[in-house]
Amino acid sequence: MCKKIKIVLLALVMLSTSSFVFASQTVLDVADPSCSFVNYLNVGGGEALIEDDMSFLIDMSYGFQISPRFSIGAFIAVNPLSNFEHANLGISIADTEAAFALMSGMELLFTFSSDSLIHPFMRLAIGGISVGYLEDADDKEGYDGATADRSTFASISAGLELNITKRTRLALRGGWRFAAHEETMGIEKYGLGGPEVSLTLRTFWKMDINKN
Repeated sequence: MCKKIKIVLLALVMLSTSSFVFASQTVLDVADPSCSFVNYLNVGGGEALIEDDMSFLIDMSYGFQISPRFSIGAFIAVNPLSNFEHANLGISIADTEAAFALMSGMELLFTFSSDSLIHPFMRLAIGGISVGYLEDADDKEGYDGATADRSTFASISAGLELNITKRTRLALRGGWRFAAHEETMGIEKYGLGGPEVSLTLRTFWKMDINKN
């Protein structure tokens, strides 16, 4: 039964292409012997090179560590592409105010020699990218809507992780992303693809499922 529960949880994560769920430490009663799952949460940011301009990147992911070498989860990340109302970010990649790129989907993490203080890892992300802008339809303070088009997104990267504690790691990675969008807001077709770098803090915790 424990194996079946793991398979169900794995399938739920793979279906989560636009959002992710925070799991709790709740103990559930089941008839079979107890089993446990190692969860992880990544929070961080970095920069992406978009048409010779830099845009900061905010990213987050949540998932399950299937083994010390392999983890699977869901991610979400965002790049601002222009300035926003009351927020001059110094970004002019798009010719439209309050423009953004929102990426989400599934990530696969491959970790090598995880017991070493500093060790390498690889990340593969597959999902979609929504490119658009926020709208102020009623001409009042703040935004009240958004217009965006979604297309295929993927990225591959590699880096190093530092074991800060047994359950906390600091990860620095760099790689390349692919965005299959059309020309939009002055950004050329596939223009949001390119190199990116990110620094994240990765935390692990165990969720137990116990018998009566």
